[in-house]
Amino acid sequence: MLLAPGGALAQAIPHYEDRPEQRAMADAVERALAEQRALIVEAGTGTGKTLAYLVPALESGKRVVISTGTRALQDQIARHDLPLLRTLIARPFNAVVLKGVANYACKRKLAEAASRPRTLPMFGQDDSAHLAELVDWATHSETGDRSEVEWLGDGAPIWSEVTTTPDARIGPRCPYFERCFVTQARRLAEKADLILVNHHLYFADRSLRAGSPGARVLPDHDAVIFDEAHQLEDVATEHFGARVSTHAVAQLVRDAHVALARMPLWTGRASDDTIRMVERAGVALFAAVRGSLITVDGDTRVPLPEAFFDHPDRQHAWFQLDTALEELARAAEAEAEPPPDAEEDLDAGSRAALAGLARRARGLRDDLATIAEQRHKSFVYWGETRATGTSLTASPIDVADLVRRHIVSAGPTPIFTSATLATAQAPKLASGTLPPVTLAAELELPRLATPDFTYARARLGLEEADELIVPSPFDYARQAMLYLPRDLPAPNTEPFADAAVARTLELLQITDGHAFLLFTSHRALREAASRLAHAPYPRLVQGDAPPAILVDRFRATPRGVLLGTASFWEGVDVPGDALRLVVIDKLPFAPHTDPLVAARMQLHAETGGDPFDAIQLPAAALALKQGFGRLIRRRDDRGIVAILDSRIVIRQYGRVFVDTLPARLPRTSSIEQVRRWWATRS
Repeated sequence: MLLAPGGALAQAIPHYEDRPEQRAMADAVERALAEQRALIVEAGTGTGKTLAYLVPALESGKRVVISTGTRALQDQIARHDLPLLRTLIARPFNAVVLKGVANYACKRKLAEAASRPRTLPMFGQDDSAHLAELVDWATHSETGDRSEVEWLGDGAPIWSEVTTTPDARIGPRCPYFERCFVTQARRLAEKADLILVNHHLYFADRSLRAGSPGARVLPDHDAVIFDEAHQLEDVATEHFGARVSTHAVAQLVRDAHVALARMPLWTGRASDDTIRMVERAGVALFAAVRGSLITVDGDTRVPLPEAFFDHPDRQHAWFQLDTALEELARAAEAEAEPPPDAEEDLDAGSRAALAGLARRARGLRDDLATIAEQRHKSFVYWGETRATGTSLTASPIDVADLVRRHIVSAGPTPIFTSATLATAQAPKLASGTLPPVTLAAELELPRLATPDFTYARARLGLEEADELIVPSPFDYARQAMLYLPRDLPAPNTEPFADAAVARTLELLQITDGHAFLLFTSHRALREAASRLAHAPYPRLVQGDAPPAILVDRFRATPRGVLLGTASFWEGVDVPGDALRLVVIDKLPFAPHTDPLVAARMQLHAETGGDPFDAIQLPAAALALKQGFGRLIRRRDDRGIVAILDSRIVIRQYGRVFVDTLPARLPRTSSIEQVRRWWATRS
């Protein structure tokens, strides 16, 4: 076998280390594919899980889709793992990366943007230079993939002008269809043995197949492997919900202006006035709701009362936007029909774009009605206001049945894997505290509960899946120390912030910087960044640059300290001496005031369960496990993880967090013991 000791992989990789855990996972994946049985696998950090599923997938002779949660993992597989395996696997294979439509430049939109004045409404500042560079790049690119344009910043407005959406894509009637980057990517996928996608695209494919027989985004396939499967519940919640936002309305208005520019003979209902009516109605709607979505405690998500749109001003604004969207849809449909006496329709592409515009307008109208009417009792309705805009959302409270129906029972054999899928269950102890522990690097700390898949199975509808938990091959007893101080103020009190920063400075002095400081809120991050402004360590703060750029700077900055929130708790890989310390300010409980969390807890309580033990606690334990996993990335790494939230040692449920972390992990509540431990290993 390729992964066996002395096998092809060992011969191809210098300093290769045999991993029995990797082989165990590969064997389980091989059986699941052969027997067409669902499988759920937790593979601890360092297992080499990517190769553990890629090798049996490629050797199976089946067409397999690999679905990832992050672009970073997708790029790693495409750029590193697959080229290596092409040199090692005897059976030739074709593998392609297939992304969502918005990740590719649209040649039609590029041509339209290059030919029109840069003064149309909603277009923002003049970016003609970037447009010219994009046109030149697209002329020479083979893929049209956004990831190739490294010089264009994340969120650059120009990209939204030169890409498209599934609804706006006009298919074979587009004059660029045969040369289209999306068309080419999908045709390559039809011939591929292995197809790399992300979770959102995979759900879009299954949903499209269920709603429109014969329609599809992905080719037919035998199996799907979900890596980073811990993200699937959030993706499913977003995918099967309804959402209307300032951004969505603005994008529709912008595209309608472009369509108008392409069809100068628009008259009557299809006039510029129709588009401006949508724009004005959208502005009025979000102005009417925004005040009700801003709270004194700073919550970004606010539940919508059942009669929210019964308020006269909000109801009027809803009806106005509803009418404007329907008017735009009818006008676009009317203009999408070619003249009956036309022998040759020279505007077929533009007319198809108008038909897509009509579908999008009606889709927004339907989503707005779903949110305003609140007829689906299995949904929770909420709004959110941020600096980037306002949104209204309807989300399914429980997605287990949706995942079971669209994924588990849909046909292709599903395999779910991640480094964080298993969690310990809430213990029933006479005493709620963890006993003090003296320092011992080799000390094995017995677990009160063994992590299992109870939580993941319930949230994703995986009752029938086989299971495997593969521990990390790392020697945590030697490589890591878990610091759990007991003497800090409670995390919900005013003195906590100052005390946490003071203790963080003590820890930074021990490791001389080289730290990730992970926070559970942007407010806590900002306060800590301000308090650490004069600390003698270079600071890199989330928001100062795109995440990937910040991580690259951190790797290159001696004694650097990176401060981040949720996006830095997972998917960030900094092996080696650059990262010696991870400090986590609080246990990552989702706010109980979050409408979706509150609705899920209420639903569980109504069935007689304990919503805290069944939902909030395991979700937080898995999130903490992700944050902990930033530290040890290879066998020669060593360092300290500090959790400054005293609830982990003084509350009974704290044991769930400790037991969910790797076994044989030494811990202490003494900062002096941390100093001594580090001195023996630095």
